[in-house]
Amino acid sequence: MVQELLLETPAFLGRILSDIQSVTKYMNAGIVIALVYVVVYYLIILLFRLLKIKYNHKRSHVLSVFLLLVYTTAIFYIVFMSREVGEYSGANLRLFSSWGKTNTTHAYFVENIIMFVPMGILLPCSYGRFRKVYKCVLTCLLISLVIEITQYIFGIGIAEIDDVLNNTIGGFIGWCIWRVCAVCYKNLTQK
Repeated sequence: MVQELLLETPAFLGRILSDIQSVTKYMNAGIVIALVYVVVYYLIILLFRLLKIKYNHKRSHVLSVFLLLVYTTAIFYIVFMSREVGEYSGANLRLFSSWGKTNTTHAYFVENIIMFVPMGILLPCSYGRFRKVYKCVLTCLLISLVIEITQYIFGIGIAEIDDVLNNTIGGFIGWCIWRVCAVCYKNLTQK
């Protein structure tokens, strides 16, 4: 199995890159919504300054929330708007069954992990409460469950336990990336 995967790696990676490229069109909606957020944010800051109320959010917070909004909007469009209602139906509750036997099914499996890596990075960047691994990963799990249940109810995707597991793993990988970067940043700024 591993040998087959290594022999098919170029096609497998090509499929993943192609799929990622095909969904980047949804970033435009995310950027528009995030820009609205930035305008509202700066209007609130202006109002606070006029009223002489202290407001201490850093620009890094604004940037991370902006990126989180772009990301979540893109995920919303990818998961819910790119499919017709009633196009799919059913649930697959067999663990690891979505791996399948083709490059396409392998790619979908890996893409579900990749899809939530930014969530694991952006949640702790945006909000301090998600800096604890269990809170971040649990949130990724819950968001994934909501996505799968919604797909099942509206028939816009097959609800799969593998997707929940893979999304959660992706969120954990993202949190690990955030944690390594946070530790490196802290070590660099202390010197």
